[in-house]
Amino acid sequence: MSQENPTPENTKENRKKLLLGGLFIVLAGVVYYQYFSGSSAQTPPARVPSAITKTTPSPTPQRQTSGTPAPIISQPLDLASIQGGSHSSGGTGRNIFVYPTPTPTPAPPPVTPTPTPTPWPVPVSSVNPGGVIARTAGFTLTVFGEKIPQDAQGFINGRAYPTTFVSATQVKINVPAEAIRSPGVLGVSVRSSSDANLLSNTISLNVAAPPEPPYKYIGLITLKNIPTAVLAPQGGDDEVYNVKRGGIVGGKWKVINITPKNVEIEDTSIKVSHIINFTIDAK
Repeated sequence: MSQENPTPENTKENRKKLLLGGLFIVLAGVVYYQYFSGSSAQTPPARVPSAITKTTPSPTPQRQTSGTPAPIISQPLDLASIQGGSHSSGGTGRNIFVYPTPTPTPAPPPVTPTPTPTPWPVPVSSVNPGGVIARTAGFTLTVFGEKIPQDAQGFINGRAYPTTFVSATQVKINVPAEAIRSPGVLGVSVRSSSDANLLSNTISLNVAAPPEPPYKYIGLITLKNIPTAVLAPQGGDDEVYNVKRGGIVGGKWKVINITPKNVEIEDTSIKVSHIINFTIDAK
């Protein structure tokens, strides 16, 4: 059997078949890698070689084993699956990216500072005596303070009275009996006679009511035109006192005058007199 020698036309035809076969293998490898390799990476399409370019078949990518999952590199991070994930089936997971809103701490109430009082130009602190009894005689009131001017004038309830300057810390005010005729509280202050801005604060002087005599006028005895008052204790004691004008009962109560209507009796300790009206004894 004789062997035919290849002609140039047959050689050219065989080369075309080999080239087409190689191209088919390359395309098949690309398709297999895109759809069967498990990777989502996009592989750029292979260039089809021209008839002149010599091509080398692309190696077939190795398929990963079933125990190792294919890496996901093209999908975005699923935050919803992380936020809503649960450690137990059927449960609602805690959103690790949602932080609880802190409870606001209430602001403390504003503190209003206590206003500092404006100091008096002439501060006075006390008086002596600190209290007197109403209806007593006039007296001298000593006022103690600081920065008292030499021309200081003393005032009681806003009325000026004769004042004697002793020192920058002391003055004396002559208080007449008429200023303390009624019980109550009197305001004492001092002020410069030449500068109205040099004035002091006001301090109190207590005027107490005088004690009442503890007797009742229950009878009158007249012998030789000399009246005698019959006095009985307010507490209902059975003892009675027959007292003439000028007589003293209870150690300090002096009978000043006697009439059928009343008896005038004086507290000799403070020189204050009282009127006791005639009263029929209920006993």
